[in-house]
Amino acid sequence: MDPVTGGVAKAEQITDSEDLKAATAQRAAVGKATVTLLAAAQGAVQANRGSRAVSILPDLKDGHPVAQVTLLQAGAFTTVSEKLD
Repeated sequence: MDPVTGGVAKAEQITDSEDLKAATAQRAAVGKATVTLLAAAQGAVQANRGSRAVSILPDLKDGHPVAQVTLLQAGAFTTVSEKLD
């Protein structure tokens, strides 16, 4: 992703089967989501004052879309789950 424009800077074909499996699951989760990943990250940060979101991955849990948000606070990483529906 191009940090200036927000556009895709480079795209590569996924050839590794595990990467393809993960990408397919992430696409399914985003397809069912009614909450954006940005809103989920903001919610996680708001619920964990003083933290920063450093990673977010969509996933399906029991058929419902969720976001696994990795936060950094005081030099320690924590992962929290935010609902996307």
